[in-house]
Amino acid sequence: MRLLVVGDPRSGKTNWCREYVDRRRESGSSIGGILCPAVHNQGQRVGSDPVDLLSGQEVPFARLSRYESFKGGEVVGDYTISREAISFARGAIKRAIESRCDLVPINEVGPLELGGKGLTPAVELALASSVNTLIVVRSSLREALRRRFPQYQFVVIADLRQSSSNMPELTDGKSNEMVTRESHTEGCQAQETR
Repeated sequence: MRLLVVGDPRSGKTNWCREYVDRRRESGSSIGGILCPAVHNQGQRVGSDPVDLLSGQEVPFARLSRYESFKGGEVVGDYTISREAISFARGAIKRAIESRCDLVPINEVGPLELGGKGLTPAVELALASSVNTLIVVRSSLREALRRRFPQYQFVVIADLRQSSSNMPELTDGKSNEMVTRESHTEGCQAQETR
C-alpha cells in the first residue's frame, strides 16, 4: 500500500502521523522510516528535525535561514536543509525497507523531492518496494506528487483539510479486515496474522 497523509502547513500532519504510528505499534506493527517534527524557538517554528523511527536518533535538518545556515545546505524557500541530515533520513528509510517493516512513514515529501533532490532516492526505493509506505505531503503538492510518480496509486488515509479528530481503523488496506501483527526481535520483520 502507498498511503498518503495530506494537509496544509501547520495542520498537524506530523502529530497525526505520530499518533498513527503509536497505534500501529500498540497493535504489534513494526515501524521504521522518519517523522520530522517541528523545532520551535521562543514559540516560533524555526525548522524541523527527522527522527529515525527504528533507532530513535534525531539530527538537525531544516532551519529558517536567518537562524542557521548549514554549510553546503539546500535552500528551499525560507529554509536551509542540511545535506548531512538528508543523508541521515535517506539511510533511515533504506534501513526500514531492508528490515521489511510493516509501515515506513516518510514525513514529508516536499518541493525538494518533487524536483528530484532531497529524499528522492529513498522515496523511489520505498515506493518500488513491497513495504507499506506512508507519505506525508502538503495539500498544495498532492497532484505534483501524483505527476512525479504516475506509476503508483496512492490511498489518502488522512486529509487534514477536513476533520482530523478520528483515527482510521487499522486494516490491511485490501479487505477492510482488521490485521494483527506479531513482531519478531530482528529489525522490522513481522508476520501477519488474520
